[in-house]
Order: sequence, then structure tokens, then C-alpha cells
Amino acid sequence: MQMSGFRLGSVLGFEIRIDYSWFIIFFLVLWSLAAGFFPASVPGFSGGVYLAMGTIATLLFFVSLLAHELSHSVVARQKGIPVEGITLFLFGGVAHTRMEAQDPKDELMIAGVGPVASVILGFLFLAAAWLVGRLGLGEPVRAVASYLGFINFLLAAFNLLPGFPLDGGRLFRALEWKRTGDLTKATRRATTGGRWLGYGLIGLGILQTFAGAVLGGLWLVFIGWFLRNAAEMSLRQHLLGDVLEGVTAEDVMLPQPETVDPELSIQELVDEHFLRRRYQSFPVTERGRLEGLITLEQVKRVPRDRWTATAVRDVMASDSQQIVVEPREPMTEVLTKMRSSGTGRVLVTRDDRLVGIISGSDVTNWARRVHELGGMAGRTGRA
Repeated sequence: MQMSGFRLGSVLGFEIRIDYSWFIIFFLVLWSLAAGFFPASVPGFSGGVYLAMGTIATLLFFVSLLAHELSHSVVARQKGIPVEGITLFLFGGVAHTRMEAQDPKDELMIAGVGPVASVILGFLFLAAAWLVGRLGLGEPVRAVASYLGFINFLLAAFNLLPGFPLDGGRLFRALEWKRTGDLTKATRRATTGGRWLGYGLIGLGILQTFAGAVLGGLWLVFIGWFLRNAAEMSLRQHLLGDVLEGVTAEDVMLPQPETVDPELSIQELVDEHFLRRRYQSFPVTERGRLEGLITLEQVKRVPRDRWTATAVRDVMASDSQQIVVEPREPMTEVLTKMRSSGTGRVLVTRDDRLVGIISGSDVTNWARRVHELGGMAGRTGRA
């Protein structure tokens, strides 16, 4: 999952971002707590009190999720694994690492610390609820603390389910990796667990929906669907990273890509390039030096009656806005940059001169050829 949404700040040196999908779950949790859970469990208070309880509980719930992901990130950094940051989104949170653990013991520690952090938070919130009750600070405060203790225990238990990429699935993968000595085989087996866990949650959600618990059932269906897809994506990313080990940008890039002049009009660009080629973008060069990149989406934002009078230079994204790499840069790092930027392409330069371009489809096609050749290309570092 790439870093998306907007930046919230930084904690312990890790960038914290919130994906726009997070607002969906935030208001859903807030509504369920303020309108359902707290009025049922602590009756007799006004709607304003329940709204305040729901707001505080929802915010602290996401702080708990953030603490869970921060624990993963801190241990990963201690193990020498670069962490780009943490994103809160519709289905919780995720820490973005640039590489996988290089040892099963490291994987065990990184995966295991998350549930441990949630359990510790659960005990702290329950202790706070007990103390609030003893001091008579109010039933609403005690109820919120009790809920947060319960939800952190539930978060730990859910994450320990043996389905990759949940923490439990990663623990299972680490144990299989240690037992077999084969990370890819362990990843495949853990992914199978994640896939079937996803199917199980989908089935349980459908049963709940037919039983009348429509909202809870649909939510389980969405979680199961997400978990299944996340398991498949994690396996593909692992296999791709394995294939790209030892491969550089110049091995995968499309060399000497077609370029356009910055003084070309948008009308000429469309007529002579976009309508005659299958590409969605073209590098912009002047006297061989890279100036930027022009995409079809940028062209579509220009009013049609201005195409003749508008030059490529006026619309293009400059080279400073692009991901630019050296030919000898490892593809594992290039792929990480592509994912984090969200651009889907990188430009390869030598001495500020464009020598190639790499898109997501180039990487996919290269990996497919390696697979068809039985992996030989991946071991030699040549496509």
C-alpha cells in the first residue's frame, strides 16, 4: 500500500498520514458508539454526553491503532529495516517498510510486538477504568476506559489470527521460514492461510446479514474481502521483490524512450504522439537533457480551444517533480520509490540525460518473462 492521503505529523521520527478512506470508518465507529453501544451499556445520560463519549473513545481507539503500528515500526527500525511512515485508513493502519526482515527471528519480533503493545494498552485502559471507578470520577469516563481496554484486547486477538498479512500470519510465516529455511515457501503457506481466513470472514458476514445483523455482517464481508486481497498482494510483492533481487534499473528500463520537445503545442502532441502511440506519458527533453514529463491526464485538463496556443512546457511536470534514478540503482529500491510516489513510473538518467523509462507495466512484463524462462533471467540480472 503506498503512502497516500494527507500528512498528520511525525511521531518518533515516523511520518503519520491519514488516508481519506479513514473518515468513513471514523464516523462509522463514532456513530455506532454514540448512538448504540454507550446508550445501551450506560443508560440515563443525554445525547450530548454520549456524543462526547463516542468522540473521545473513537479518537483513542485510533491512537491505539497508531501505537500498535508504531511498535512494529520501532522494532523494524532497530533491526535495520527502513520505515517510510504509517498510514491510517479504512481497515485500520499499516506501517510502510522498504524491505522485508532478513532473518526469521527479526520477523518474529517485528510481528509479535504489535499484539503485545495492544495487550499492554488493554491492561492500562482497564486499570484506568478501575481507578476511575474507585475515585468516583463518573460512569461515562469509566465506560470509555473499559471500552478501550476491551477493544485493545480484541485488536490483539484479531491480529493474532493465522492469516497473512495479519501479525498472526507473519508469525506463522516466520516459524515456517525458520523450519524450512525457505522464505518464499513460508510466504506461500501463510498467504494461503490469509486467503482462507478472508473467505471465512466473508461467509460469516453473509450469515450475519441474513440473520438480521446487516451492518455487522457487511462489515465482516468487507474485512474478509480486504484480507483476501491483501494476502494475494503481499505474496505478489514478495515474489516480485525476490525476482528483482540483484537487478538494476538498466536491466528493466525501456531504453531511449520516445521524447517530445517542450515547445511542441498540445495539439501537435495529441496528433503526433498520443493518438499514434499506446503510451500514457512522454518524457520531455531539450537538446538531450531531461526537462520533465507530460501525461495524458495533464493534457485532458487543458481546455480543447487552448490546445494550439498551449505548449508542452506550460503543462508538463518538471523533472524535479519526477522520480529520477541512476541506471545502476537496484530495482528493489526503484520499486519502493514507484510505490511511495504513486506516479507509476520512473525516469532513468545518466549525467542529467534521459537514457530510459520504467513503468509499472515494464516491471510486470519483465517479471513475467523471468517466470517464463524459469527464473534464469532473475539470477543473471538480465532480461
